[in-house]
Amino acid sequence: MAYHELMIAGTGGRGVLLIGRLLARAGMKQYEHILFFPNYAPAMRGGESECTVILSDDPISSPVMFEPSYAIAMTGSAMALMEKRVKAGGALMIDSSVTSDKISRDDIEAFYIPASQKAVEVGGGQAANMVFLGAYAANTGAIELDFVEEALDDMLQDKSKDTILALNKKAFRDGATLMADYQ
Repeated sequence: MAYHELMIAGTGGRGVLLIGRLLARAGMKQYEHILFFPNYAPAMRGGESECTVILSDDPISSPVMFEPSYAIAMTGSAMALMEKRVKAGGALMIDSSVTSDKISRDDIEAFYIPASQKAVEVGGGQAANMVFLGAYAANTGAIELDFVEEALDDMLQDKSKDTILALNKKAFRDGATLMADYQ
């Protein structure tokens, strides 16, 4: 039985919900049951934002998850929140480009990924979310990289120029490479 749960947290406008939707859409090619559950403040841009994604071969009993086994924190405030919530034995990815803080828990694994820095190097500061998604996919094996790229094609082709789509794909692949180099 394959089962993967992820919570992504950050501020609105940074692509928190987009990577959740991408992961859920890509998951439809690989899993029987998928859940995408967004949660955001009334002021979407700049307000706190998070989403839950569950990919499973078996039925999902509840969309509510207070203690994820895996989380991505895109801001320092999200890191403080997610550090408290990740269940023991779980993992937390942190954008080391936006905070130099380290977690204090020793019962979870921490990955300090320079997602924002890598996104700027790729050519689009807003692509840090794609760097995280690539790193998550490479680290967990929860989803095939090609399925995420197909979901990117489906979701962004009508809304973006080819250069933006290519930038997002590069950031995604670079995130996967970053994670491979991390280990």
